[in-house]
Amino acid sequence: MANQVVNQIDQKRAQWYWKSNSDPWSVNKKEEWTKYSDIESEIIEEASNEKTKTKLVELDNYWINLNDYIQINKYDKSKQRQIKRVLINRNENQGLREERFFHPQVLNKPFNDDYGASALGFLADTAGYAPGYTSYRRYYADDASVKSS
Repeated sequence: MANQVVNQIDQKRAQWYWKSNSDPWSVNKKEEWTKYSDIESEIIEEASNEKTKTKLVELDNYWINLNDYIQINKYDKSKQRQIKRVLINRNENQGLREERFFHPQVLNKPFNDDYGASALGFLADTAGYAPGYTSYRRYYADDASVKSS
């Protein structure tokens, strides 16, 4: 049992990175590498372990060429970057799906600029079909007719 725990600690796993420099082919600048997400890294690793000659992996917006270790933009083939594979301890950097939690999405405004005012009319109209419910529009319409007389 203790050996199993030690073996799990010592096990390595692959983490894939893409070169994120503004000019990814420059050799004079310090190299900057960005991790692929855990799911993307797993997809790339599975493909790299397959015994096929042509190793192309399709991600959302990129092709990964495992023969040449490059990432190719699907929409602009001239945009290519180097990739690399690094073995890390299984427990090291265990931020599973960390992009989910550390990069919150930008909040957007509603589809229109009335911020829900148009929804009140819709709700009032549809609520009028509920048994025993008096629409606020009917109430105000009745109130307006009382005031005008």
